[in-house]
Amino acid sequence: MDTRKRLPLVVGGLVLLPALVVALLPGGGAAAAEQGAAAGLPDRMAGYSYLTGDVSSAPPGRAVALFQHGWGVEFMDFPQAVAVGADDDVYRRVDLAEDRAGPESQGDPAPMLLSPEGTRVVVGDHDSDRLDLAVQDLATGEVTSYPLPEGSSAVPVAWSPDGRLVAYLTGDAATNPYSGTPVEGDISVLDVSSGEVRALAGATQASAAAFSPDGSELAVQHSAAVGGTLAVVDLEGGGRRGLALPAGHQLGGAEAWSPDGALLATSRAPFPCLDVTDEAEWAACQEQWGAIPDVIDFVAATGEPTEVPRPVDGVVAEAGRVLGWASAREVVVLAGRDRVEGSDPDEYWVTRVSLDDGATERLSAVPTGGGNYGVGRFQLAAGLVPELDVRAAEEPDRGRWPVTLRVTTALLAAAAAGLLASMLVRRARRR
Repeated sequence: MDTRKRLPLVVGGLVLLPALVVALLPGGGAAAAEQGAAAGLPDRMAGYSYLTGDVSSAPPGRAVALFQHGWGVEFMDFPQAVAVGADDDVYRRVDLAEDRAGPESQGDPAPMLLSPEGTRVVVGDHDSDRLDLAVQDLATGEVTSYPLPEGSSAVPVAWSPDGRLVAYLTGDAATNPYSGTPVEGDISVLDVSSGEVRALAGATQASAAAFSPDGSELAVQHSAAVGGTLAVVDLEGGGRRGLALPAGHQLGGAEAWSPDGALLATSRAPFPCLDVTDEAEWAACQEQWGAIPDVIDFVAATGEPTEVPRPVDGVVAEAGRVLGWASAREVVVLAGRDRVEGSDPDEYWVTRVSLDDGATERLSAVPTGGGNYGVGRFQLAAGLVPELDVRAAEEPDRGRWPVTLRVTTALLAAAAAGLLASMLVRRARRR
């Protein structure tokens, strides 16, 4: 081949090789937190971006929040699993959760849960023929897989406060996160320090769970199909006690248990009328559900007579979950749009609520972006909430571009260099 004809290929190759090396090399992680430094929450979360890098390429360090950003319903909509740094305005995509999403997730990240100290994310699977739970370290990007007993699905629902145990829902059939009803299964517990897995007696057909502050008990919300009851299971002795729920309510999520062990938060159960086909029954069901107070209510966790605070009204937890406790008398929730006076209808607010007088304090705005860039599955690192500082949001650090974008850019750069060399060769020939 003529040297001039080879020149564009040589130039393109010379550009492509270093460009790919730069594109594929891992980047540096976020700066390490100072020893004992309090975690920070930006007073406003950053909006959706296609340019947010991932944890594997540039680990963010400990995170204060984790959420799904965006819905995969239109062309060029790519739902993201986003971790928000606890020590700086660092945003990273949890690529483990995105990579483990199957067709059943409709483009959404796989089921995921942020650890209490904010350093790890556990990710499950709605449909798998080789079942496991995987944990991604946010400081290193490394992933550890924990094989599970036979089954088709594993959905993590709660971390123990010490970050050692993960409670998860499992079953023989795949789970459907878009059925309109809570995902259900039997609860097993994984010890991430040893890899040991054990099923919990009396924790079958459940939809949610919450560990006690000392990690010795698990509050279990049973599914509506078996009565929607709430029970507390002893992890060691297997003892069990039932708790009376407020009418139409259910356990208020993985962080429902107060830090002093006295209370469990509850919230209104999801809309129960989806399967009703008769028009009259539909109307009656809807009216009955609408009459249930949409409040955060509480029950005594011990089963013994305990002073229970009045329901929290006016600030309703989005998706019926408590995000954490600032103290034994203060809960933190994600207040729904239009729930907080003066709020933008296209944003949520991380809000601290006093159980003594109902006073609220808005901590952080969470822009939903409207339309397809909404926010879902919002979580806080519950162990960081009591000492949480609110900081003024700054320009977000999104890390290196996603690897596919970096590789595409490298290929385009090489193609452009080759094209330019070809043009220069043709011009030289005409002279």
